[in-house]
Amino acid sequence: LAMISGAQTKVPSIALSGPNALISRFTFEPQITPEDLEKYTFNIVPDRDPVPRIDDLSQNYQRIKCLSSPNAPVDCHFGKRSLCEILYTCGSSGRPVPCSCVNEYDYPEPNIIDDNGSTFAENCS
Repeated sequence: LAMISGAQTKVPSIALSGPNALISRFTFEPQITPEDLEKYTFNIVPDRDPVPRIDDLSQNYQRIKCLSSPNAPVDCHFGKRSLCEILYTCGSSGRPVPCSCVNEYDYPEPNIIDDNGSTFAENCS
């Protein structure tokens, strides 16, 4: 919905695992143009997530990894899993990484997770 709403209202929008709207743009009222999608929308697309595979991708998107089981592609649609991937790929700028990234999604345990030098074990056990 973020991509459709952003393109229709001409407001910059970011979708996380959003369905795309390049082909289906003709079905919306008000109608969406490819130029509106290119100018106002950005989609974060996890590997193997089935939802962003609906319709064609517009110009502005970023693929990210998904470490879920190969037999569970729907797990790639969870926002918390995508947040973990972004934090582990791009960094957290000294902010703590959510405990669930390690405990639920099997990301590696960080050595130090905050500016005070606290370890993951101290904060998330």
